[in-house]
Amino acid sequence: MTIAGKSKEEKMHRNHASAVAAGAARQRGVALLIGMVILVVLALLGASAYSLATQDERIAGNARDRARAAENAEIMLRECEHYINVQAQAGTAVFDGSQAGMLAAPPVGSPWYGEIADWTTLPSTVSFYSLPSAKALPATATKKQPQCIAEEFQLSAADRGISPAGLPVNQQPPPIRVAHVTARGWGLNSNTQVTLVSYVAFY
Repeated sequence: MTIAGKSKEEKMHRNHASAVAAGAARQRGVALLIGMVILVVLALLGASAYSLATQDERIAGNARDRARAAENAEIMLRECEHYINVQAQAGTAVFDGSQAGMLAAPPVGSPWYGEIADWTTLPSTVSFYSLPSAKALPATATKKQPQCIAEEFQLSAADRGISPAGLPVNQQPPPIRVAHVTARGWGLNSNTQVTLVSYVAFY
């Protein structure tokens, strides 16, 4: 083989090696790009999964707090009903203004005090019945102690569909005294609030 032939063959080998090296470099560049894309996609998937998990936990936490507020409102409602019944059976005046939260019903056509959404807007003359100190809820159960408003009104015989016409005076059916009871409870978040309503009838 002549010197010229060897030189040509070496040049071909060098060109081939350069082409191979360039191809390998391009492959590494493409692999790096694909790897980066995969990492970005995985990061986005991870962030999305974390966001969904956080949102689910927040929803579950809100549901738990609302259930806690409902339980606290139920405790207050039963306590208020119990107080009214005990006092009525003992013949003690309940709605004479001496007990906080025990009120005469507002005029006909006016909303119940207890069903006004924001109790902070109630007249200063309206007070609230609260749990006795021995039954107060711990701070781990509520942000704010539950409250109750009971409003007394009367149902006459006519209101109950009874016609007393012709009956002697001593047989006239007496009016029934009824308390419209509204209890409000809170969860650990002061914005979580549940209101419950009941009626307590007594003679």
